[in-house]
Amino acid sequence: MAKKTSKDRVAMIVAVVAIILIIVMSMTSNQREEMTVVERWIGNIVTPLQRTVSASTNVVAENARAIVQFSSIKASNEQLKEDIAIIQREMIDLRLERNELEELRELKHALNYIEEQENYQPIAANIIGKNPGNWFNTFTINVGRKHNVSKNDIVLEANGLVGRVYEAGDYWAKVVSIVDHNSSVSFQLLRDNTQQGILSGSITSELTGYLFDPLAEVVVGDKLVTSVLGVYPQGIVIGEVVEVAKSSDQLLKTVVVEPEVNFTRMSKVIVMKSLEQEGN
Repeated sequence: MAKKTSKDRVAMIVAVVAIILIIVMSMTSNQREEMTVVERWIGNIVTPLQRTVSASTNVVAENARAIVQFSSIKASNEQLKEDIAIIQREMIDLRLERNELEELRELKHALNYIEEQENYQPIAANIIGKNPGNWFNTFTINVGRKHNVSKNDIVLEANGLVGRVYEAGDYWAKVVSIVDHNSSVSFQLLRDNTQQGILSGSITSELTGYLFDPLAEVVVGDKLVTSVLGVYPQGIVIGEVVEVAKSSDQLLKTVVVEPEVNFTRMSKVIVMKSLEQEGN
């Protein structure tokens, strides 16, 4: 009896559910201007869920787009940095090439000092090392015996006399400049070649010297050039007189000279190889 009652109850529930489904289907099968209470009830439940799902979907999509855009911008920035680095390197290379070209053009002026001398071969060189301190008293260049450079070859710069080679290897040479305390150079006044003397370097890299004639007329501002008495060809610019005085015994007229070459800043020089010396 109990089993029968339970079966009847299940059958009744199934029948009620079937009837409800039929009613719902009939109500939603046709177009209507107004919704039923059931439809409104279902809509009130479903709509908020749709809004939540839609908003979540939009947030996810926006985040996805932002991630993609960020990745794209980051890649573009990295590429831009690489392009800027390349451009900067190219600009530096061009600037170095331009500076080197200007230096070489300036060095051509040095040849004018001895352009009449056909027994010299010019050899361009870069300075690759120097003595400690601010002055280029002694320094090393990147040419040597393999480039036909040898001891006592003359070294010039665009503005005038630098010094001479005192030691040469196969691919390098060492130069002692006229401002070194071990150097000396004979000179003459540019405006009067009969007035001659000797200049020497010093530990303070100054050029000081005296004229052979104690009565020589020399004044501040006089230009000095090499004379025929020394190891250098005549007529190479040395510097300008900045001070004139008498020696303590009044027997010599002394001078202090500012070199024409800037011995605190050099990068290129010209070695003048004597072809006569090579022949010997």
